Amino acid sequence: MDINRFTEKAREALQNAQKLAVRMSHQQIDDEHLLLALLDQEGGLTPAVLKKAGVAPEALTIRVQRELEKLPRVSTPSGAPDNFYLTGRLNKLL
Repeated sequence: MDINRFTEKAREALQNAQKLAVRMSHQQIDDEHLLLALLDQEGGLTPAVLKKAGVAPEALTIRVQRELEKLPRVSTPSGAPDNFYLTGRLNKLL
């Protein structure tokens, strides 16, 4: 995956997905992390597209947060995982 092929907003969303994984002590960055990052992205198109499709972004945000809370957490002396990796699902998506 060549991250330079992505737009600035896409790279920003991936960075925010990683930050979210850190905050939640997740070692894997998965589709749900990216979706939540896209939903929360300032100036992003995702909420508007979802609204046009009849999906409430706020309700989806809550549902994705609940799914992320179910994922296993990894703790280290620093409090967060030291190494992160993209799941196969997210890698395939990208």
